[in-house]
Amino acid sequence: MNKLYYFALLIVLIGCGVEKPEAVVQAEGDIPEYIDFNYDVKPILSDKCFACHGPDQKKQKAGLRLDTEEGAYAALKDAKSEHAIVPKKLSKSAVYFRMISDDPEMKMPPPESNLSLTSKEIAIIARWIEQGAVYK
Repeated sequence: MNKLYYFALLIVLIGCGVEKPEAVVQAEGDIPEYIDFNYDVKPILSDKCFACHGPDQKKQKAGLRLDTEEGAYAALKDAKSEHAIVPKKLSKSAVYFRMISDDPEMKMPPPESNLSLTSKEIAIIARWIEQGAVYK
C-alpha cells in the first residue's frame, strides 16, 4: 500500500480519539506520576528513535527530528495538517499512533529495524505527551 493510504488511515485514527491498548494501560501503573524528559523519555528516544529521527540529517527519515521540540512539534512532511507530537494532546500526536500500530508499514520503530518499544516505554511517552511533552 502507498504512503498516502497510510497517512489517510492515520488521520482517521487520530480523529477517533485515543484508545490505549490494554498492555499500555497496565504498564501505566509501573511508571512515575511525573515524567521527566531527560531521565525517562530521552533514553527511550535515543535507543529506539534517534537513529532515524535524530540530529544526523544524513540518516534522518521522513524529515522528522524527535531530538528537538521544534522538530517534534512541526507539521509532518507528508501530512502538513498532522504533527508527530502535540503537547497535551495524545489523540493528535501521530507518534503515539505509530507506536501502538499493529500494521508493519505504520509501526514505529519499523519491524525491519529490529527495535521495539515495550508497553512501559509506550506508556512513558504517552504520559509525557499528556503532561505537555516538555523538552529539557
